[in-house]
Amino acid sequence: MAITAVQIHTNADEQFRGTFRHVAELEATWDPDNVSSNSEFHEEITVPGAVLGDMILVSIDVDVQKLDVVGHVTAPNTVTVGLHNSSQGAVNLASCNLHLVLLRPQHVVG
Repeated sequence: MAITAVQIHTNADEQFRGTFRHVAELEATWDPDNVSSNSEFHEEITVPGAVLGDMILVSIDVDVQKLDVVGHVTAPNTVTVGLHNSSQGAVNLASCNLHLVLLRPQHVVG
């Protein structure tokens, strides 16, 4: 399933005093697959403007039930969001809102 994040806010130096030259807040509806015990689930999200070297903060609006949630830029315009389940039981999250904050450090070209 193709998922595209929609930008809801951008900001550059106002809050981060020059540490980041681009900041964007994005969101998408996400319905991740069941994550069996001691396994991972990864999904690519289209994030227009994302470049290698950008930092990604990820959150979702449901209880993560002992899952680790991570995100990183894997290609231009693509963020891979992952769920890692180190528990002894399977976890199936409900459909949720995925919230991403993209941070571009000063030294990253893009």
